[in-house]
Amino acid sequence: MKTKTIIFIAITALALTSLAGCTLLEAGPLEISEVTVCQDLDTEYKPVGPTDTFSAETQIINISVKVDNITPEDKLTTRWNYVETGEDIDTTDFYPEESGSGYVGFSLTIDEGFPSGRYNALVYINDEIVETVEFKVE
Repeated sequence: MKTKTIIFIAITALALTSLAGCTLLEAGPLEISEVTVCQDLDTEYKPVGPTDTFSAETQIINISVKVDNITPEDKLTTRWNYVETGEDIDTTDFYPEESGSGYVGFSLTIDEGFPSGRYNALVYINDEIVETVEFKVE
């Protein structure tokens, strides 16, 4: 019985040491490595049809944001603006359910089509602006 207890304690200590080693390894810093204005998004929110010019009949404009090392404590925000008037069109927040890296997709829809002119989208991490992309509608 004493031998089984010692083996159990040794295995438990080894497992805890392994877990402690894993928690000491930190992921890199949270960052955005790519922001792409595009016509569509694939199933993983990667950009499809990257462009900075859309027709006036366009009803949906997409942005694909590649993030590295995001956690559930983080917030990714996109604020869409119509530059011609300075109008803030829409703001969308994304809160991840789990930690990781990958693509996040944002879409702006105007059913009657977009007015011609210049637009931009500001991308924030935790309320700090990190990237601005511009596009136009003709």
